[in-house]
Amino acid sequence: MYVILFTVTAISYVGARNKTLHVGVDGYCAPFSITNSHGELSGYNIDVIKAIARTLEYKIEFRIIPFTALEKDLKRRIVDVVIAPMDSGNEKNISPDIIYTNPYYFNNLTLLKKNDKDIPYTEKGFGIGTKICLPNKPYILDYVRAHFAGTIIKIYNGSKYAVDAIYKNECDVVIDTKSSNEYYRTKHRLNKMEIKPVYNAVEYNHIYKIAMTANKKYLKEKINKAIEHLIQTGELNRIHEKWFSSKYQDNKIQR
Repeated sequence: MYVILFTVTAISYVGARNKTLHVGVDGYCAPFSITNSHGELSGYNIDVIKAIARTLEYKIEFRIIPFTALEKDLKRRIVDVVIAPMDSGNEKNISPDIIYTNPYYFNNLTLLKKNDKDIPYTEKGFGIGTKICLPNKPYILDYVRAHFAGTIIKIYNGSKYAVDAIYKNECDVVIDTKSSNEYYRTKHRLNKMEIKPVYNAVEYNHIYKIAMTANKKYLKEKINKAIEHLIQTGELNRIHEKWFSSKYQDNKIQR
């Protein structure tokens, strides 16, 4: 009897343990994962993985890991999955021993401007003397320098400060990722701002997927079904609108 009881208890423990998903996040990549002063997590990625876990009836334990160590800790099996703003749509970024789910977010380069301000912009660029605010993201600065000759470039210490600058009329447009521009427009309720894609910036189109080691194909299949469920029920759209004031379905990028 004791043997049977011990066996049942052990099976129950293992079953409960297997229903816990250990998730690696950066914790400091707004709007995807944000850590407050109490160590509490929020963000688009956090809401997405929580919704997936509810669908699969899994519990979640988050591990906050430096961005540069996420892939390493995934391979070391410290976490089961990683959800972070990493471009997994580019084959150059894909590790052969890591597999990825279907996409949960699509990102690209955009410009933010005031609705009532006429800023001439064509595929050839902006007019001479246009003031462009940028966050301190080197790849965006490199792109702007290469494509927008004759403009005045102002660099700010982060996306938030670049958006503050355009609101204070310190520049004509902000060039940043769609995720950052949409997030800060939504967060600060900047209804008089509009966002447009940047021409000829296909190389900056990023696709975000959930990563796991290659031996977890069964988990990949489960999460893919959960993502599809969230799309069909409209839950992914609701999460997307909460953080970006736009729908998931309207943000797909064709590569």
